[in-house]
Amino acid sequence: MSKPKNRTGSGWALLLLSIATEFGCAPTNNVIGVKRTVAANNGSGGTTTGGGTAGEGTTTGGGTAGGGTTTGGGTGDSHGGTAGSVPSGLSGASGAGGSPLATGGTVSSGGSFAGSGGLAVPGAIAFSDPVEYDTGDSPRSLALADLNADGRLDLIVSNWIGGSVSVLLGKGDGRFEAKVDYAAAATANWVTLGDLNSDGMLDVALTTFGSDTVKVLLGAGDGSFGPMTSYPATQGMFSAALGDVNNDGKLDLATSLSPGASASASVFLGDGAGQFAAPRYFTNASASFCVALQDLNGDGKLDLARANPDENSVSILFGTGDGSFVTGADYATGQYPIFVSFGDLNSDGKLDMVTADAYSNEAGVHLATGNGEFAPRVGYATENYPNHLSLADLNGDQHLDMIVVNRITGWLTVRAGHGDGTFAERVEYETGTRPSRLPEMAAVGDLNADGVPDLAVVNSQSDSVSILLATHTN
Repeated sequence: MSKPKNRTGSGWALLLLSIATEFGCAPTNNVIGVKRTVAANNGSGGTTTGGGTAGEGTTTGGGTAGGGTTTGGGTGDSHGGTAGSVPSGLSGASGAGGSPLATGGTVSSGGSFAGSGGLAVPGAIAFSDPVEYDTGDSPRSLALADLNADGRLDLIVSNWIGGSVSVLLGKGDGRFEAKVDYAAAATANWVTLGDLNSDGMLDVALTTFGSDTVKVLLGAGDGSFGPMTSYPATQGMFSAALGDVNNDGKLDLATSLSPGASASASVFLGDGAGQFAAPRYFTNASASFCVALQDLNGDGKLDLARANPDENSVSILFGTGDGSFVTGADYATGQYPIFVSFGDLNSDGKLDMVTADAYSNEAGVHLATGNGEFAPRVGYATENYPNHLSLADLNGDQHLDMIVVNRITGWLTVRAGHGDGTFAERVEYETGTRPSRLPEMAAVGDLNADGVPDLAVVNSQSDSVSILLATHTN
């Protein structure tokens, strides 16, 4: 395992320039600590850790909803359902863009789970050097789930140029089988998993950018998928989130829309048989890169959050429970926010908001004040161009930690959470060994059955997914 070292002085500036210019020309041994003190607000007391008992189905990343923990693939409702085949001692936690659990469960791209008692040695966060596996051409997003019901987490990746999704079945020891590709569409963008046809098996919902369609591939339960079905839309789409927005017990799909679109978000209502109705559009801001579904005001209805990069803001739209939304408030972020995630950072039972502010090179923390409202932003430094982040308890201390993907430099920024809404100094990890990586997204899950969350990262330039296994230090 690599040992930390400080980045200081002009040498660090030159290294940053080299990495940014050459797309990842950096040392192979990469655990490098960077010190930066940031003033932050203290949260109020109380401890709320998600529970969830093991049930039938598959599991991995999800999101917290209504104060309860949800993990994809199991059965339950949208506010604290039961988890499916969760490794001992682990439970769901807030996923970056992850969706609350509706009947059948969901696993959204970049979703993550946290260990709540499964770690043998809580303490320092550390990961091994990355091991890379081939994907399709220009992977954009990924999700972790048990796709073949063998109790091991598998990988599914969307490939932008390849126009496909790649499935890599997990061996349960941190290694994966070679990819199997399934045809999707050109500009395959955001992959999301959920039981769309109520058969207890995970299916794929995939947004595309150029073809302006949502693609659905129904899962067979053995790690394979059936033929693709297309659902037309009138706008190009970026991210997606699954959740029951009209409280009918069936999964619906929310998407963010591309620049130049006449709307900013859309919702496809699901029929529970694997099909979606024509989209409904919402126009309260310019185009967005990211949407998330969470119950932010505790009324039992899913709300929608959108990151608005051109307006340097996040918009909150409150759900009415019938599939429609009303405008809430906009919150100022750093420059060019392109991702938003939610989790209880200060143990007060409220979902806090964190954004990846790409042009500010910061993650912005907005602590919840109640009723779906948030305090002003506190920024934490990242590397160059943070474009994705996840929240998960990496070290078993019952506090959510932050994992940020930095696209230009090709590094991960990891900060341990203190449980009061503040975070420790950052530590960086390389996302791969191949040159010109351009990492896009990370997902968190226990890949080698040791009870400790590991990381998977897709690298669009090197056509790979990197696995970083957690290591233990006191």
